[in-house]
Amino acid sequence: MRLWTLSYEGFVPEQEALREALCVLGNGYFATRGAAPESSADDIHYPGTYLAGGYGRLETEIAGRVVENEDLVNLPNWLVLSFRVEGGEWFDLRGVEILDYVQDLDLRQGVLVRRLRFRDAEGRVTDLSQRRLVHMEDAHLAALQTTFVAENWSGRIEVRSGIDGTVTNSGVARYRDLRGDHLVPQGTGSIGEDGIWLVVETRTGKLRVAEAVRTRVLRDGTPADVPRRLVEREGFVAHDLDVDLPRGEPVTVDKVVALATGRGRPGYEPVIDATTYVQRAGTFEDLLPSHVLAWDLLWGRFDLSLNGPERAQLVLRVHIFHLLQTASEHTIDLDVGVPARGLHGEAYRGHIFWDELFIFPFLNYRLPALTRSFLEYRHRRLPEARAAARAAGYDGAMYPWQSGSTGREESQTLHLNPESGRWLPDNSHLQKHINLAVPYNVWQHYQVTGDLEFLRFHGADMLIEIARFWSSIATYNRSLDRYEIL
Repeated sequence: MRLWTLSYEGFVPEQEALREALCVLGNGYFATRGAAPESSADDIHYPGTYLAGGYGRLETEIAGRVVENEDLVNLPNWLVLSFRVEGGEWFDLRGVEILDYVQDLDLRQGVLVRRLRFRDAEGRVTDLSQRRLVHMEDAHLAALQTTFVAENWSGRIEVRSGIDGTVTNSGVARYRDLRGDHLVPQGTGSIGEDGIWLVVETRTGKLRVAEAVRTRVLRDGTPADVPRRLVEREGFVAHDLDVDLPRGEPVTVDKVVALATGRGRPGYEPVIDATTYVQRAGTFEDLLPSHVLAWDLLWGRFDLSLNGPERAQLVLRVHIFHLLQTASEHTIDLDVGVPARGLHGEAYRGHIFWDELFIFPFLNYRLPALTRSFLEYRHRRLPEARAAARAAGYDGAMYPWQSGSTGREESQTLHLNPESGRWLPDNSHLQKHINLAVPYNVWQHYQVTGDLEFLRFHGADMLIEIARFWSSIATYNRSLDRYEIL
């Protein structure tokens, strides 16, 4: 499994940010960072869940100016699962003696595994193992399985399984002075005896997102009745479960989540979908076979073998794995592009640059319907590109250096120097080679697929309009008798 497993040993706080990014799980519809379920955003951890195309826009008054930014919104944290021995403190890795700690990302199956043994201040040794997936077959589902073994003690623990909708966009240090409170809580509730739900809405754009969770306690694979209490406050909902741990006997907490949105369905309440999905989902073990099969089919189409060092093969598969979590079959019907950092965090604000040029050749040969979908994202924003060209005094269409939900230029024109506190020109938007990348991608897609329908109804429009732009931006140099783009 060395060629299929990204493995980490030991808890190293200063490495957690990198590990969480590299251990992201996603399915092209949404993705969740590899943060510890018991953690919240602090100087070590940063749980984050991101929806493809799930943007929000906020204004911040800073240093005498009002700055507007569009971000890929950090959605409610569905991972929330912590525990404490009855009457004790909630579990914190920094407050116990860690005896063993291993985290494995199984690339073949798309499963994140975490195993740890620890001794608390009372001398109790506990073994904890977790498996996590974001379902590659059903785009709306994810699951977390946690198994406890009390090795040298027996007693009761309190487990909190919830959804946290109070999260903000605060994952990038240089953005933290800017507003990140995108989510407005809309309601919480329960589903039967073992389910809960939470709904939020983005502050601008009014994108409604619902998450529903069902939590069960299993002994020998069989559901066990345990006392539970509903915990509700604005933007947060959880079940607190009282779980007895007999010495040496494994007890499993099974958490299944569904995520749904009202995108493209005005007036529709996504909590209906989320609660329906989670009620039908079964357990982690029920979901695992179809998830593994979906990944097996993907690897059958996308895997590449290298004749070289094992590490090179593993690194290549890590790249392919992360690409498929941002861009999969579930992305084809969405009006989205490819963020430069995938769905892995908030760097570059989740914007779409020209970087898709590097992955389109790979995707064209393996899933051309996906690259066509991304090119249609560009085509839908052709009117905005035409307007940008006109505003700048050019003909044709001028695509933005940074694109988001609407296709307008998302790059800033001014940058606040953090050292001097002065506003300086930000010339990022002057980069124009996006307008070479788009037609290059159009033409490469056509050459690989021969898709004349795409070229006729979408591709040709972009090729011609971008050619008109380059023609109008060029100037004639009489001394050299040539046209130049300055």
